[in-house]
Amino acid sequence: MQLYGISDLMSMSVIPSRYKVPAALHEPITLTSYGEGVCRRLMRVRNFKWPEARLACLLSFYHEELLVDHLKTDIDALVSALNEEIQSGRVLHPFIWGRELYDKAFTLFAREPRSLDHTESMRLLQDTPRGVFQQIDLVTGPLGILRSREMRDAPSTVKAPLYHCAKRSCNIVHGAVLMTSDSQVAKTQEKLEEIFEKEYGVASDFYEFISEVQMGLCNYYGDQRSISEIPLLGECFSGDELDAILLEALKGKSAPLREVLSANKIAVTDPREWIAGLDKAGKMQALLLMDSRSLAAAIDGAVYSGGIDIPPHEVREPKIMRFPSGHYRLVSECSRYGVRTIPVDATLAMVRLRRLILSIYSLSDETATRELGWRLRKTPGSSVEEKLERYLGKEEPAEIIRNLVLVGPGPFSIAAEKCGVVQDRVERMEDEELLNVLLWKLGFDPINSDDTSGSLQKHREVFAQMVANFTGFSEAEKYEIKRESTLVFTALEKTLDATLSFATWALTFDHRSAHPKYNYYLSDARSHMAELFNGVPAKSGDRVIYDSQGRNTLAPLISGFSRLRECLSRIQSDADSYLRPVQDMPTYAGLAELTFFPYLHTIPFLDLSLEAQENITEVLRRFTKTLEEGGVSSVRNSLQHQREEFPSQEELLRCIRAIGSFLDEAEKSGLCPTLFQSNGNSRDSAGRTFFSYKDYKGREYVARRPSGIGEAGMPPLLQDQLIIPVAAIRQSTDVLRFSVGARSAYTDLWLDWPKYRASSESPRELLDSIDSSAG
Repeated sequence: MQLYGISDLMSMSVIPSRYKVPAALHEPITLTSYGEGVCRRLMRVRNFKWPEARLACLLSFYHEELLVDHLKTDIDALVSALNEEIQSGRVLHPFIWGRELYDKAFTLFAREPRSLDHTESMRLLQDTPRGVFQQIDLVTGPLGILRSREMRDAPSTVKAPLYHCAKRSCNIVHGAVLMTSDSQVAKTQEKLEEIFEKEYGVASDFYEFISEVQMGLCNYYGDQRSISEIPLLGECFSGDELDAILLEALKGKSAPLREVLSANKIAVTDPREWIAGLDKAGKMQALLLMDSRSLAAAIDGAVYSGGIDIPPHEVREPKIMRFPSGHYRLVSECSRYGVRTIPVDATLAMVRLRRLILSIYSLSDETATRELGWRLRKTPGSSVEEKLERYLGKEEPAEIIRNLVLVGPGPFSIAAEKCGVVQDRVERMEDEELLNVLLWKLGFDPINSDDTSGSLQKHREVFAQMVANFTGFSEAEKYEIKRESTLVFTALEKTLDATLSFATWALTFDHRSAHPKYNYYLSDARSHMAELFNGVPAKSGDRVIYDSQGRNTLAPLISGFSRLRECLSRIQSDADSYLRPVQDMPTYAGLAELTFFPYLHTIPFLDLSLEAQENITEVLRRFTKTLEEGGVSSVRNSLQHQREEFPSQEELLRCIRAIGSFLDEAEKSGLCPTLFQSNGNSRDSAGRTFFSYKDYKGREYVARRPSGIGEAGMPPLLQDQLIIPVAAIRQSTDVLRFSVGARSAYTDLWLDWPKYRASSESPRELLDSIDSSAG
């Protein structure tokens, strides 16, 4: 298999036009008797030389029989020779794990590079990192050809992902084949394949045999390893973050990366100095020398220690080379809970959880079975097996893990081992965080508490209980009330700020023109809100200046909802001035007969149904009215500004009720940014599909398909997202929905993605020009 890997590394490469086969690259090759005969036949056709003929046999490898004797060929010498060719730059592989070639192609080629000649291919590869590929245990890259502790099937290729086409609705990164030269090696192999086709029989199914062997070596039918860990490294981590992973992998004298580097005769005395000498491709190659479990542990260690800072809602996944692999179509992702490899089929997460439970409570172990039976004693069933199946069938995954896994060091230790969690990295975590780590690793979504309004809900409930229990309001009681009120009003200002910013941005910003589309960042939303409000004076004549950095006090935030109503009213009265330019419309707009383009205006509010517009303006009116009539500002000023007159219990309770009413309506309407987690989907006999979501309070929203509209650009339906149920799009079952944005090294990597070249005139533009010339 190593010999086949060498053949692949050589055949899938780009070589210069005058390439000569060195003796060191062909002399280690021993041909089979079948190969010798083929070689002599080849050399009789033309004046082909012996070195090129022997190498051509290695590159073709087999036809009816093997061409190369894998037992007698000196593989070590052959690896050494090929390594020399790669290191010298005479044999080139493209570095496809990232956007380096994509960006360079965008700079070099004004047109879409659908095909490249040899000269263009060499220009593209010049001054780019060396390609990193792995066949079985051989990993090629800037460090040379090295041997890995893991078997992987990531063969070399000369097809590189280089461009997005002009069709903006297409998310595929299209590739082009890099052309090797018309060298003597290429001519010889081309002639050999021609001889096989004309004079020899049908090729054997040796390829199928090789594939079967590779699948066995690379654990094709397992669910813990995936070659998608390679694009994860290349596309999801910055240079500094790769450094952090390498430092984790080099910690200690017996660190896994140290051991495998030593086995490859590479000594590392000063890790930071050694890492500083590597480019991105070299860092990736070094990491791929480890087995997948050690690699995952190094990534997790960097994440948990803060070397890689991942925001709460960010899930890092490759944007270019996200190809599922293995029998279960496995993909790799990374979040604040670490790296995971999961099947594309999300239903298999439950199968994995069942396997985990049975590994902790083996039904062949009497003690474990008795322990499991006791824990499931309230679940109906005639046997432990039946109880377990019923329990797994009805209970939420989080509860299963709480009740059967996070019950002691023994069960958790087994779970950590099975899920690839390094215990000493997580042992200081709180139970809820441990729960989320296990959920994430198994393939479930972590449980997210609401960051926007959850703290307000909690502090309001504590404050309400405190006020209700106090009667005479002694000085000690007043002190406690003032202290607790600080937490309540701080949380209220945070929630008001998020709600006003999100609602203003969601309803008045052109999300179709944004990059990325429909992606919510609080800082961006707040800046948009401040710019909009500060640009037009309020009807009341107030000259309140809203701060784009969030330094807005309670009163302006409460009155801000009235300002938003006024803005929406002005927009409605001048709707035609916000019509989307024709050139910004997608191709199907006005042409598709079954679905229509819903965003005819650059202001989303104008593309909502009339009923939704009326409901939203009424909700905004109630926000201000509720908080003002509840005396929220007055109570806050009395408690926080050291005034002599202390609020009465009734005033305090009225304020608390007003905050509760506002929060409840803000969350139900969706104008307060509340994360809804995907909760599954179903389909009826008519083909109608229903997607369920739940927020942190268990409130459900159901999205229905078909929606009646065409491509909208909003988040995929199976993704967790912010949903505004009150913002119904006209003539549709859909509402405004948004992804939760994050700022990190990962988002910085993809800031200007994708890149589109200036496309040729669209059919619509051509027709318009014909009409105008005819007129």
